Amino acid sequence: MSSKRLFFKKFFHVVGNILCFNSQNMTDHDTIVLSLTILYVITMIVALAGNTLLIYIVFRKPGTRNLTSFLFVNMAVADLMVAVFQMPVKIILFYVVVSSELIGTFNCKVLYYTVYVSTIASIFCLTVMAFDRYFAVVHPFRRSIWFRKPKIITPIIWISSMALMSIVPFAFKLDQGKCRMEISLILPFYAYFFAVGFLLPLAVISVLYILVARKLWLHEVPLDHNISENQREQEIPKKKVIRMLIIVVVVFAVCWLPVHVYQMDEGVSVESGGAAMWDPYVIIYICYWFSQANSAINPWLYIGLNGKIKAAFKSMIRCRHEVLADRGQLTLTTSRSSRANSAKTSLLETRL
Repeated sequence: MSSKRLFFKKFFHVVGNILCFNSQNMTDHDTIVLSLTILYVITMIVALAGNTLLIYIVFRKPGTRNLTSFLFVNMAVADLMVAVFQMPVKIILFYVVVSSELIGTFNCKVLYYTVYVSTIASIFCLTVMAFDRYFAVVHPFRRSIWFRKPKIITPIIWISSMALMSIVPFAFKLDQGKCRMEISLILPFYAYFFAVGFLLPLAVISVLYILVARKLWLHEVPLDHNISENQREQEIPKKKVIRMLIIVVVVFAVCWLPVHVYQMDEGVSVESGGAAMWDPYVIIYICYWFSQANSAINPWLYIGLNGKIKAAFKSMIRCRHEVLADRGQLTLTTSRSSRANSAKTSLLETRL
């Protein structure tokens, strides 16, 4: 039986038992698989909607455009790549063990390369945001810094991400119908990915934000009352931006830490001749879901925490509501006019 037929057979078997309340034929595995499928589908829809909306707002509303928003657009593109390429494959692999017909050797390498590049690009965007906030707060008069120009920093982020992850196509291969990593490369690759895509960037980001927080909250206030008030007014938006970025970074760390812990455990276990034993096994899927859920959380965090983006989003909703209300009023007026004309016509015909 082909992998495609096997996927649909297993999928409709599980869904059919749920819809028919046939709990006797349902196993614990079926319940877990269906729960994970629903979780991934919801996450994929939320990620697609949020990231598309964020990109739309930034490009339709010129007032929202700055380096931070453009970096979030880059993150949105990376998160869309995860939602489009990785999540559907994860759902399919819940039901299909042998997936050579669905993936193939070339697609296996391209798929994982795309996923890892998008992940590295996201964390690099967060790192550049941290440097941008650092220079904006600690060195506010140094405006001619090259990386604060979106047209320069955007290609640098993506090219460096592709270069650093160029090892991925060589690390993965199609083995017995499944896309697997070379056994000898598991620990070195996971350690490299953990260092480049998690530990070092977060260490740099943490140091920069500590320096920024020290500048904003712990500096001495001038004795002049007027100067003090002016500085407070100028620092309020800076503090809001820092708070937003810190929340985004913390969410990133929380979402990606579980999967990094599992990968390092797996690498060490394989290196010692064993295998990572996580019980129940569903915890591994939850760890990977957390890492992909970050792609769905990021855009809504930015839309909800950034003042300009939030205002633009509310304005779009308000305008849409007004357009629908105007259409409804126009339809109602037209309907009343039609009924009035029909009544007049009927009255004239009666008189005649």
